[in-house]
Amino acid sequence: MKTTASYSLRAETVAARLGAVAAALLFMHVLTVQILFNGSLGLVDRLNIDYWQLSVFDLDQEAGFGTWFSAGMLLFAGLLLLHQAKALRLQGSREDLWWHILGVGFCVLSMDEVVGIHEWVNTLLEKTAWTVFGFWIFVLVGLAYLPFLWRHRGRLTLLFLLAGAVYGGGAVGVEHATDGQVDTLHYNMWTTLEEGLEMSGVIIFIYAVLDHLRGDADQALRIEVGLGDRPGQDPGNRPDDRPDDRPDDRPDA
Repeated sequence: MKTTASYSLRAETVAARLGAVAAALLFMHVLTVQILFNGSLGLVDRLNIDYWQLSVFDLDQEAGFGTWFSAGMLLFAGLLLLHQAKALRLQGSREDLWWHILGVGFCVLSMDEVVGIHEWVNTLLEKTAWTVFGFWIFVLVGLAYLPFLWRHRGRLTLLFLLAGAVYGGGAVGVEHATDGQVDTLHYNMWTTLEEGLEMSGVIIFIYAVLDHLRGDADQALRIEVGLGDRPGQDPGNRPDDRPDDRPDDRPDA
């Protein structure tokens, strides 16, 4: 007997809800940095506020709501890609590897949001910003996926390219241009643009994947998760339910 849970994911609804959460986080970040770093307002002294009291709303802070949300979106995108890879593999398609590599890549990006691998690279290299290497990695991945994009030329390719340009513009472009003092209003307002582009890029990408997987525009992607019987096994004849074939050596009563 199978125990499953079914989820219906409509691309427009998912993107709208993720966008609403992203907008709320960006608003709270702007409000936070204005309170903490805009000296002309004098709100820190007036309200007697310390940084740690508002740090969870700072999108540049690893231990904050923004990091949790971004990591969750990247993981969700990765799982969708891996789901598609598995479906294609079961169909015998050779395209499953393209989706699988992308899925693993997004899972790694999700881990990086929490662990901070790129910051570790920054510390390791000292004089060279990680964005220099990040740019070339971004370019190489794009070039490697040209055959995939060409085969899917049309709506999916356009959305993937848009998502990549928006996300890369924030993660690599804006971050490279704003490398400076982190405790200034100027830096933290640029962080709003950087994080906003990153979140927008991931939302566009998730929309693109869901839109592609559902097929028809008026349909929603339906995913079932849960545990079931192993393929080819008769549920009514499990190993522990087999009749006892041993001879009955018990003496007659």
